[in-house]
Amino acid sequence: MNETKPSRTFYLLTSYYGLLQSFHLLLLARAGWYLIQNRTMPFPAPPPPGGWPGSALPYMLGMGLVDLLAISLGLVYVYCFTIRKEVNLTVGLISLTAALSSGIVYLVGTIPSGAWGANPLAYLAVLLLFSPVLPLYYLIIQQIGN
Repeated sequence: MNETKPSRTFYLLTSYYGLLQSFHLLLLARAGWYLIQNRTMPFPAPPPPGGWPGSALPYMLGMGLVDLLAISLGLVYVYCFTIRKEVNLTVGLISLTAALSSGIVYLVGTIPSGAWGANPLAYLAVLLLFSPVLPLYYLIIQQIGN
């Protein structure tokens, strides 16, 4: 718990993170539903020119599970922060660490496939949408260190 009042920037970044992860959860739910119904995995981001190879399914499922963990913890963190007015920096740090780790694995897995070259605007949009997570991560680490 942090005893000092969070800054407006911290509040806005945390609220944005909650909205982002809520939307992310909807995309994961859609992908899961589609997988159950059609026995194929739709990756929310556009595929490379030749499509996603069948060997990408375990990668996508693993990413989805890590994302689900990060989203769940993130929503708990944001709920406690915005509704209950409790700042649990440990939960926030774990959630953001999982989300950033998942994002790095996402980059490593999709850049070599050619998906970024074929769909640069879609991937740039994802990168821009998640970029406010970095300053929030920094602020949480900074507050834990104080």
